[in-house]
Amino acid sequence: MKLIDTPNPNAKKILIDQNKENIAKSLEELESILSVFIGPDFITVTKEDNFEWEVITEDIVSIFDKL
Repeated sequence: MKLIDTPNPNAKKILIDQNKENIAKSLEELESILSVFIGPDFITVTKEDNFEWEVITEDIVSIFDKL
């Protein structure tokens, strides 16, 4: 799992090779996530404006650690 910056400061791309649908569902449950987009080998998450990436990144890593 790798988080990549995007031109949108409120969005990050996650490169993954695991079950994207299950991961997307877990990401959508995070309070800080506004939207989740599933691509062929990635997921893009967009955060709410009032959350910082440092906290969200910890939550995302936690989701992947549970898999």
